Amino acid sequence: MKTIAYIKGQWEWIASQAGIIILINLILLTSTPLEKTLGEIFYLDLLVIFVAAAGYYFHYRRLNIAYTKIRQTMAEDRDIDWFFREPSALAEQGVPGISLMKELMEYKDTGFSRKENDYRQRMNDLKDYLTQTVHDLKVNLSVCEMLVQRLENETDIANKWLFQVEQMKFRINQALSITRANHYSEDIISENVDLEQLVKEAIRDNAEFFINKGISIQNHIKPYHFISDKKWIHYIVSQILNNSSKYTEKNGAITISGQEDEWGYHLHLKDNGMGIPKEELGRVFDKGFTGSNGRSSTKSTGMGMHYAKKMADTLGIGLRAQSEPGVYTEFVLSFYKLSDYMERQRN
Repeated sequence: MKTIAYIKGQWEWIASQAGIIILINLILLTSTPLEKTLGEIFYLDLLVIFVAAAGYYFHYRRLNIAYTKIRQTMAEDRDIDWFFREPSALAEQGVPGISLMKELMEYKDTGFSRKENDYRQRMNDLKDYLTQTVHDLKVNLSVCEMLVQRLENETDIANKWLFQVEQMKFRINQALSITRANHYSEDIISENVDLEQLVKEAIRDNAEFFINKGISIQNHIKPYHFISDKKWIHYIVSQILNNSSKYTEKNGAITISGQEDEWGYHLHLKDNGMGIPKEELGRVFDKGFTGSNGRSSTKSTGMGMHYAKKMADTLGIGLRAQSEPGVYTEFVLSFYKLSDYMERQRN
């Protein structure tokens, strides 16, 4: 607490005490011979000023200690509820109005909780609406897919139509996943994950994109099992594969391999596409970032990889990207063993 701020906060008391001293001096000067009492009055003024200054000093010191503790607590991001659980302790340290502060904080918390509950309710309503709408759209797309399969004599048109249907299905599933990602604490299930089978399912979900561009898949994954959320890992792998299909030229290739070491199992998904410029590599997982490739070649939103990274971090899975422009792009998913995961959490 600064001295100037303290003086400004106590100016009423200082002014009143100065007024009392002046008033006493005037009474003494007018009621007694000046030549006999001037020295005594001056001496009395010095004593009064000294006692008042000492009182202000000790009050300022106690108040400053209390304010320092409060600021230190806030700087260390610790719980401040103890201020209000033990108001008498703070009052003894010189913090005025602690009871009023407590009432103000409770009033503020009540208002904040009311707004938070209202916001959560509106977000849940929006989530329910979007989920129902997307599910209805999936039904419509399923009907379109059935109709496309009946176009036996129009193979080229059917393939183009089917490709567009698959694009819409992927984006709808992505929208559902992103909606759930904002409520991930309510949507995570620990289960046994067969990584080999999961990768095959992700390839199958993106098969139409690979076929359309003639992209070959070289899958060297071997069986590996661990405990995590299968649905979200499938989303992450599928998102990476879909990303690779966008930025890999026709007749390109995607290589999928795995490597196990003492820290865990590392899944490598590598394509021989256009690559990512070095200056953009660090922003691949930023929200809404599309990069020069996304702006020039596809209608990218920059949201898919952002949420893939978000869910990987939530599940304690490592996700990093490395690339060389014009040569390759590789994403590496690291499923850490329990001992290494706990060590990373502590750090």
